[in-house]
Amino acid sequence: MKLESRWLVCGMCSALALAFVPMVASAQMGGQQCSDIQMLQHKCGEQQTKKADKKADKKAEPENKYPNATRKQPSNTGVSAKEGKTLNEGLQAANSGDSATALKDLQPIADSSSNAYAKSLAMLGLAQVKYRGGDTKGAIALQKQALDANALDNNSYFQGLETLAQMYIADEDYSNALATLDTWSKESGAQSADIDALKGNAYYRLQKYPEAVAAIQKAKSLSDKPQPSWDQIEMASYFAMDKYDDAAKLAEAALAKDPNNSTLLQNVIAIYINAHQNQKALALLERARANGQIKDEAGYMNMAKMYDNLGQSSDNPKTNAMKAVGVLKEGMSKGIVQPGFDSYKLLGDSYAIAGDYKNAVDAYGKASPDAKTGEVDFLRGQMLENLDRHKEAKDALTQAIAKGGFKRIGAAYLTLGNAELALKQKSAAIAAYKHAEQDPETRADARRTLKQLGHK
Repeated sequence: MKLESRWLVCGMCSALALAFVPMVASAQMGGQQCSDIQMLQHKCGEQQTKKADKKADKKAEPENKYPNATRKQPSNTGVSAKEGKTLNEGLQAANSGDSATALKDLQPIADSSSNAYAKSLAMLGLAQVKYRGGDTKGAIALQKQALDANALDNNSYFQGLETLAQMYIADEDYSNALATLDTWSKESGAQSADIDALKGNAYYRLQKYPEAVAAIQKAKSLSDKPQPSWDQIEMASYFAMDKYDDAAKLAEAALAKDPNNSTLLQNVIAIYINAHQNQKALALLERARANGQIKDEAGYMNMAKMYDNLGQSSDNPKTNAMKAVGVLKEGMSKGIVQPGFDSYKLLGDSYAIAGDYKNAVDAYGKASPDAKTGEVDFLRGQMLENLDRHKEAKDALTQAIAKGGFKRIGAAYLTLGNAELALKQKSAAIAAYKHAEQDPETRADARRTLKQLGHK
């Protein structure tokens, strides 16, 4: 009775895959504080004192973040005081999530301003409003329009390209995201850990795993504070390439820094399972169980199946099989593992592997009412026959055969024949053995017994 473990690997892969979420745009999606005010007024801060304003006004130009850019910055990147005030208020509203004010201030500028720079900035703000409202495609269209006008200063333009790439990733358009990021790299003359991390994300989504690893490693080399999500992308890429040792090194290092992170824990477990290091996987599962980190039925069931699989592959199956029983009983006692066919069938399997046929019979009996095939009744009948409970075995096997739907019908008839013979029902036993004779699996045993009974 070999139990399958592949479902566990697939389940973990899903969990593992579900851990790597796309990076998305936010607050003009660059993380720069008051960059819109800098662009418009050459000063920083939403609440400046008059003294600070005067000092900021003395600055002729904001910091040029792209001194090596190949893109030529437009010469006219100023706006009138009146339009600048409205534009600035609208951009601040867009950044803070005040969509109504942002639309009121920015839409007229985007529609009617004669200043190309102001129009482009307004469109960037409106793109953010659309993005916050869930219209990612509309946001992309506006963002592209603002960039294609070629009216933005370099700081705004390259930040806008990064934002556009993030929008593409959010829209699952990874090819255009990469094209946009490549444009950033070629034209900016700069290097950025965030840009390379975005490339790694897009490459991973396109299943270009070696490229994803290279991009993430470059991002790490450019940053003294690598983000945990970068490790996750690199880890998932190694995982997808079956490079479990490399994935495990990353995962273990991350888990050491954040030992209570359930997602990381599940990722490491998945890696160990795929690397066929079941003992390491179970050690982590036991830690998670002790810490109360296994909170769903699937977690308990998965763990029990792992113990059963280990038991079946060992010389002493009872130890691990009884650990499976313990896991299931704990889950049931906590109300996490629900009573039903799947849980009772697995409990019966665990007892059977451990050689505890009496408890296996009880568990299979509880699974039987919800069984769609006769398999659990066949298993129950085998256990009962082994316990010399012949009448109960006969009833269970008769029920199994009537229900059908399982592969070992011949074995069911052969065991039924044994039960009938033990009950001194020779004619019924011969009839059962004749059915077993029709199955290649049980033909030889059935013919031998029939011959012993004097039936040719």
